[in-house]
Amino acid sequence: MTMQPSEKAKPKKRKNAFREYSESLFVAIAIALLIRALVIYPFRIPTGSMEDSLLVGDFLLANKFVYGLRSPDWIGIPYTQLGFKVPFFRTPGFRKPQRGDVVIFKYPRDDKLNYIKRCVAVSGDTIFVDAKKTYINGKLSPMPPDHKFIRPMESPQYKERGIFPPGKGNRDFYGPVVVPSPGDTLHFNETNKEKWFERFQLMVYEGHQLALNYEGESIELTVENLDRWRSAISIYPSESFLLDGEPLKGHIYTVKHRHYFMMGDNRDNSLDSRYWGFLPERYIVGEGLIVYWSWDSHLPLYRLFNKIRWNRILKLIR
Repeated sequence: MTMQPSEKAKPKKRKNAFREYSESLFVAIAIALLIRALVIYPFRIPTGSMEDSLLVGDFLLANKFVYGLRSPDWIGIPYTQLGFKVPFFRTPGFRKPQRGDVVIFKYPRDDKLNYIKRCVAVSGDTIFVDAKKTYINGKLSPMPPDHKFIRPMESPQYKERGIFPPGKGNRDFYGPVVVPSPGDTLHFNETNKEKWFERFQLMVYEGHQLALNYEGESIELTVENLDRWRSAISIYPSESFLLDGEPLKGHIYTVKHRHYFMMGDNRDNSLDSRYWGFLPERYIVGEGLIVYWSWDSHLPLYRLFNKIRWNRILKLIR
């Protein structure tokens, strides 16, 4: 029996250098995006509301892991409006936000924006500001080491426009206000309509739909038309308001989320919970971790060495 010579094995085609480089780059980018989405979040300080703890021009990293990984709630092209919202979830974290934490979160009145503030009170706490001093549950709250005040003291009698809840004073004399807790119940009837505005906001922040339905016309109450809520509550009968399509009057709403009271370390120049209300846990992104780069935007580029704030690079956030 004669054996036929076997065919020579064909050599495998070797990838060209460009393809290998492209695939490696793609994998690296995918890993970096995954880490950014789930573990570490880069953030740039855009305003002076956290001075002098954090400065305009600080670039920092936030730990998204400590409070639980939050999946993306928007898919689209970065730095554009081209995309769409998707349901999100959060995994269990190592701990909940605590008083004193520097927290990055989605701004409840425009969740396309991220804010950074310090948590000063948590669910169940009573917050009271007296002559710029902050009290939590009746005890003086320690101020951050690098906090500051830049404006004169307001009068205790002055009712500042835009304060939340309405009528609770001003930035220097505020409250007392109790931070909502999961399980708290909110009643809606004719005798407590003065509280409906703040309760409406809490329910919208928690993801519910409110609508005004009167004489066949229906208008959804959203953060975009929030400035019209108070007049609507005072003008229209209680039967006109719907919560998730059901009549609101006589309804008992149960708070779902933990809530937090956030304030800037620059207490006189901060758009915080004194103005837009309590922060539900669902909006939290992560905890400020470290400043990895910093520069003074006011200095020209030819003064690069002075423009860079060398003493702030790799500074831990506290």
